[in-house]
Amino acid sequence: MPKHFNTIKIKISDQEKILRLEDYRYALENGYYFGPPVDIDDFMNKDIFDEFVHFKCLKCGFEYDEEYDILLEIWDESISDYPKIYCENCGKETSVPLDVYHKQTLKVFR
Repeated sequence: MPKHFNTIKIKISDQEKILRLEDYRYALENGYYFGPPVDIDDFMNKDIFDEFVHFKCLKCGFEYDEEYDILLEIWDESISDYPKIYCENCGKETSVPLDVYHKQTLKVFR
């Protein structure tokens, strides 16, 4: 869990679990899955959550959600306390987590 911004957890539906099982079976049959075997009954009975971070652009104010798993792949926590990514609206590298946005914009008004 990040220290400088919050994440949003959303429970996935049973329909989404079924879709993910289909992806798992396809990957298993075609040699794309290299992890330990998945117990399908455990998977279907377990509460599973997707995690997101709400971003806001410091330049244009555009807001959107990004998957936390994707951020972990592109963000190095040893370099920065929070990810800074390109805005989907204006294309500038000025989108930050909403909590960080509020902290930075409050500094402007002090």
